Amino acid sequence: MFSLVFGIVIEKLSMKIGQKSNAILTIMLFSVTLPVLGQSSTETDPSKITTWRESLPPAVQSSILWNADHEEGSFFDWEYDRNPNNKGGGVFNTGARLEAIAEVGQIKPFTGTYCAKTTIHNAFQSQNGSKAVRLMRWTEKPWDQGGSFLPRSAYFGVWMRLDHNYSIRNSDSPSGGWWNVFQFKSKDKQGESQPVWVLNVGNHGQSDHKMHFYLYSKYNQPTSISQQIPVPLPVGRWFHVEALYEQSDRNKADGNISVWQDGQLILSAKNVKTVLAGGTIWGIGNYTDHVTGGDKPGSATIFFDDATISTKPTHGHVHKMLKR
Repeated sequence: MFSLVFGIVIEKLSMKIGQKSNAILTIMLFSVTLPVLGQSSTETDPSKITTWRESLPPAVQSSILWNADHEEGSFFDWEYDRNPNNKGGGVFNTGARLEAIAEVGQIKPFTGTYCAKTTIHNAFQSQNGSKAVRLMRWTEKPWDQGGSFLPRSAYFGVWMRLDHNYSIRNSDSPSGGWWNVFQFKSKDKQGESQPVWVLNVGNHGQSDHKMHFYLYSKYNQPTSISQQIPVPLPVGRWFHVEALYEQSDRNKADGNISVWQDGQLILSAKNVKTVLAGGTIWGIGNYTDHVTGGDKPGSATIFFDDATISTKPTHGHVHKMLKR
């Protein structure tokens, strides 16, 4: 933005009989503020943004049904610890106390002061079973705040960070290895929560350790959907993931899922089954039975921050935040 100052000069004549006329000059100054070419008048300076939500346009902000910025210094947004019976979500670990660790701290936050850190240990060649930290939501608000189950169509987004180039290849697994970091679940006829669609991390080829996303669903054919040209996952910086998830009718293949990474559409599945007998449960986390490439074999850490559930997409606004 810049200001333009201009003036108007007005000449007033004062006449008196028998005297010369006296000219009085008055300068009136005006200031007008104009936008810089190419800059929106509502655009926020990235250096002054406190949270991801604050960086979004007002119309997108108002479409956010739920978000977790972790600025309480806890998992309050996920667990709503005022009354656990009304929470509508939670943190779920698989493994011994020191094998699956969920914490919130002042550790490399994307925005604000805090972020979530999920760490697993002892997940090696399927020998010790699966290890997992899962952050889950099935309502957009706590029940005692007027909450309801997640809508039939919504955008689910989060910022993630990986500080190592991990390998998920596992010769002892029939699938060759998997790493569930983002998933949609639904309850089956027995009332058990089942993963319907999973966003997994895989590795390029057989020798390249670069990581990328692919989709997996045991309830659809084909069960796995890969990127034609895999977009590598960044290492050592925050990146954004968002999925549009549209519920199918129960046990019908008329749902849709699309995934964006840093604003780029990377995966999509149309006319697929996205719901079983129940509604949608969304989760992010760190879940596998084999991973290497971290501080030691079987250990991995994923950071998460600024998770959102919204009726309008947020992925179109990530680029100015990537410059932070």
